[in-house]
Amino acid sequence: MRYFRIESMLLFFFSMLLISGISYAQTYENLLTNPGFEDGIGSPWWSNSQAHCFSDNNSFHSGSKSLRITLEKPAGDCVWVGQGIKVTAGESYSIGTWIKTEDVTAPGAQIFIEWSGPSGWLGGEWNAEKLIGTQDWQYTGLGGVKIPEEATSASVFLGLLKGSTGTAWFDDAIAKKYAKDLMRAFVLHPNYGGKILPGALSPEIRVEIMLNPEEHGWTLNELELRVELRNEVGGSVAQKDVKPISSKSFCVDLDISSDTEPGDYDLSIALYEAMDAKLLAESTYRIEKLSQDDLARLTSYIDRYNRFILDGKPFFPLGLYVVQYLSDTSQLNEIADRDSPFDTLMNYNINNGTDAEITDYLNQLQARNLKLIFSLKDYIGHGQEDIDTITHKMNTFKNHPAIISWYMNDECGLEYLPELEALYQKARELDENHPVWSVHWNTDWLIKEAHTTDIVGVDPYPIDNSPITLVSQMADAAEEARKPLWLVPQIFDWRDYPDDPRASTGRPPTREEMRAMSYLAINHGAKGLIYYSYFDIRNDADYETRWKEIKGIAREIDYLRPVLLSIDQTNYNDIVCDNADIDLKLMRDGNTYYLLAVNTKKDTIAAVSFRINLARKPAAVNILFEGNRQVSANNDGFTDDFGPYEVHVYHWAGSTDTNGGGGGGGCFIATAAFGSPIETHVTPIETHVTILRDFWGYLFSSACSGSHLY
Repeated sequence: MRYFRIESMLLFFFSMLLISGISYAQTYENLLTNPGFEDGIGSPWWSNSQAHCFSDNNSFHSGSKSLRITLEKPAGDCVWVGQGIKVTAGESYSIGTWIKTEDVTAPGAQIFIEWSGPSGWLGGEWNAEKLIGTQDWQYTGLGGVKIPEEATSASVFLGLLKGSTGTAWFDDAIAKKYAKDLMRAFVLHPNYGGKILPGALSPEIRVEIMLNPEEHGWTLNELELRVELRNEVGGSVAQKDVKPISSKSFCVDLDISSDTEPGDYDLSIALYEAMDAKLLAESTYRIEKLSQDDLARLTSYIDRYNRFILDGKPFFPLGLYVVQYLSDTSQLNEIADRDSPFDTLMNYNINNGTDAEITDYLNQLQARNLKLIFSLKDYIGHGQEDIDTITHKMNTFKNHPAIISWYMNDECGLEYLPELEALYQKARELDENHPVWSVHWNTDWLIKEAHTTDIVGVDPYPIDNSPITLVSQMADAAEEARKPLWLVPQIFDWRDYPDDPRASTGRPPTREEMRAMSYLAINHGAKGLIYYSYFDIRNDADYETRWKEIKGIAREIDYLRPVLLSIDQTNYNDIVCDNADIDLKLMRDGNTYYLLAVNTKKDTIAAVSFRINLARKPAAVNILFEGNRQVSANNDGFTDDFGPYEVHVYHWAGSTDTNGGGGGGGCFIATAAFGSPIETHVTPIETHVTILRDFWGYLFSSACSGSHLY
C-alpha cells in the first residue's frame, strides 16, 4: 500500500472537503519524546540490538541528527528502536515518521505500533508502508489506529524487519491522539448515492447524529441543530430545528412534500451555538429526488432494506478474490463450472492489460454468467493522476453488463481520507449505476470512511490466531457504518503470507470452520460473501479437496439466497436458546421459517435446547443439508447436538398471522423500516438477557426510534 504525506495533498482536495462538509478533528501534541533524535538514541528510546542502531549526524530530515539502523546480513528478528507512549483504551491514534533507505532488501523499513495489557502482549498494527531499495526521505505512517479496550500500554517502533539488510534512517517520528469530532452525521435515508426513489416511504430523509460537546468545551444546553433541504438556488424546501438532549446517537427525520419536483438538492446538517447562532460544525450532502424515468435508467442500486438490486431484482453476491491473467480462461471455467454457485469475482489483475484486453475479459465473464467487482484500489496517492485514471476506467467500462461494483478502498488508512472523499465524489458523478465497495480489517477506519463508499466490507481472518467469533465481532462493528455489508470470509492459510506474524500459527481452515464463518457472517448482517482467496488455495497442495469443500458451502448459501434477501420479519424473541455458545438467527420467507445456528466453539455441545415462541409450533423440525434428518418438537421447542463448529440450518412451516407471536408481528415491524438490518439476531435468553435488552433499547434510541427520534 502506498502512503503519502497528507499535508502535501490537502491543497489539491480542499475544494472537495468544502463540498462534503466534513469537519476534521484536531490532534494533540506529539506523544513521543525526542522524536527527531536530537538528543541521541538513549532513553526514553530503547533498542533490541544496540550494535546495529546509531545516532547519525550526517543524514537527517530536519535538525542535525537522525536514527540509523544498518544490517549487513539478515537478523533473526526485526531490529528496532522503540518508545512507550501513553494511550487510552478505545481511543484512536496516528503514528508516522520520515524514512530514508540505502540498499534495503525486502521486507524493508517500517514504523509500527504494538500494545499490551495485564495479561501481556495483545497485538499491534503493522500495516504502514515498508520502504525498500534506495530512496530519499519519505513520510510513511498510519492513521486511525484504535487501541483495544483491554490494552493498558502501547509502544511505537522504528525498524528494519526480519530478513532485511541495508541501511535505513528515521527522523521526525510522531504519535498523536485524535480528538473526536464535535459532530458526526450519517444519512440513513436515502441510503444509495443520495437518491430518493419514487414512492419512498416517509420519512424520505433520516439522518443519524452523534455529538461530542464535552471534549470541545460545550454543553448540550448551549447547542442547537438544524437539518435543512435546500434547492439549487439555496431556497429551503424542508427544515427541522432540534434542541439536542443527548450526546449519544439520535436521529432527525425530514419529510418531503409529495409535490417536491425531481431534481438535485443539498442537505445541510448544521450545529450552532444557541446564544448567538454561531455555526460550529456542518455536514452537507447531495440529494437527488428521482422521477420514474430516472429510476428506469438505474441498472443497480441499494434499496431501503440495504439489499443490492441488480436489473430490478435483489442480488446476494457469492464471490471470490482472484488474480487472473486476462487471457487465462482456465480459472474462469473452473469457477463457472455447473457445480460451482459462485457468480462474482474481484480480480486484482483486472488493470494489467489494454482497454481491448480488459473488454475481452469482461466479455468472457459475461459469457459464463459471472460478474466482476472492478478494482480501482491501486489508484490512490497521486492526486490528479488518479482522478484522471479512474475517470478513464469508469467512462470506458461502466456500461459493460459484467460489472456490478467498483472496488476503491482496500484497507486505506485515514491518511487517505481527503483523497478517498474526492475519488468517491468523482465515482458518483461518473457512474450512478454501480455502487462503490470498500473493505477494512480496521473497523475504526471503516466507520470514519463510511461516507466514501456505498457498501462496506470487513475481512476477519481468525484461523488460527483468534476466536472464530472475530467474524461476528467485526460484522457487528461494521453495522455502525449504516451501510450494506459484503463480508470477506477466510478460506486461505496464513502460511501463504510468511512475512505476516500470523503465519507462525497458520493452517488451512477446516470445512467446519469455513462453514461456520460463512454462517456467522450471514447471522450478523452480511448481504454478500466474497471469499479470500481463490488464488491462494489454487496454489496449495490440497487445492482439489478444499475447492470441493468451498463449493459445497457456497451451494448451501446459494440455496438460501431467497430467504437471505427476504424482507419478511421475525420478532427478536420468537426463538431462544439455552446456550450462549450457539449463535442464532431466525429468518422467514413467506410461510417458512429458517433458523441458522452455529456452534462457535471447537468442542461438542450436547442437548442444546431451543424454545419456540410462535403461535403455531411445529411437530418436527427439518434440518437442511443433512440428508432427511429431522428432530422432534414439542410445545416448548426442540433439542439437538452440535459437533465442533457445526452449523445446523433448521426450517419449518409456520403461520403468517401477524396478530399473534411470530411471523413479523408486533412493534418490530413498526420500527424496522428505518433501514438497519431487517432480521433480528437472536441470542440465548438465559445468558444474554442483558444483550437482548440492550439491543431492544438500541432500536428505540441510537437506531432512531422512541424518545431519541426528532
